[in-house]
Amino acid sequence: MGRIRPHRRNSYGNQLKALPMEAMYAAGVSVFSLVIYGAVMGVSVYMAGETPKFVGGIGMLGCFLALAAFLYNVAQMKTKTELKYRLICLAVSTLAMAIWVGTFILGMVN
Repeated sequence: MGRIRPHRRNSYGNQLKALPMEAMYAAGVSVFSLVIYGAVMGVSVYMAGETPKFVGGIGMLGCFLALAAFLYNVAQMKTKTELKYRLICLAVSTLAMAIWVGTFILGMVN
C-alpha cells in the first residue's frame, strides 16, 4: 500500500491542496541548525572563547544544514501545495540563514 499524504478538505467536501510535508521537514532541519547554533554559542561562552576545533566543525555543519534547508525550501516554492505553509517554512529557513550569516559577518568584521 502506498504512502498516504494528508489532504485538507473544505466545508463542501472538495479536496484542497496537499500540505508541503517536505518543506515542513526542511523547516525542522533549520530549527535543528538553530539548536546547534545555540549549543555552539553556549560552549563558546562557557569556555571563554578557548573552544576546541571540533566545536567550530560542528558549527559549520549547522551552517551547511541551514543552507541546504533554505535552498530546499526555495525549490519547494514551485510545487502545487498549500502556499501559506510553504511561505511559513521558507520564512523559518530564511530566519535560520540570517542568524548564521549574520554571525559570520560579525566574526569577519571583528
